[in-house]
Amino acid sequence: MKRAKFSEKNLKISAGIPPEARKSPFWKRVLELLSASSRKKQGVNVSKIAEYAGNSQMVIVPDKVLGAGSPKAKLRVAAVSFSQSARKMIESSGGQAMTIVEAAKQSPTGKDLIIIK
Repeated sequence: MKRAKFSEKNLKISAGIPPEARKSPFWKRVLELLSASSRKKQGVNVSKIAEYAGNSQMVIVPDKVLGAGSPKAKLRVAAVSFSQSARKMIESSGGQAMTIVEAAKQSPTGKDLIIIK
């Protein structure tokens, strides 16, 4: 089995995830996606997040959130990073933009969370 390679930013994220969350299959998958090659990662637009997210769900993006499109509902998004326009759009629509570590602390089991990549 190959050893996971994390960038410095992703290493800080993985270190910040609480131990009880690390046992969850959901957060194991998020850590696996964070260790993926940067060639396999692409930014995710706000419009794609709005398309898949329900009102009660928090969306986890294991990459950067980009500001193309417009949200029509409140979005709760946790990501590695946000562009300035994406953060502004999410927060102006009444949503919440947070880090993956904050999301792991709020929901260590991964219940009601979805991954969009």
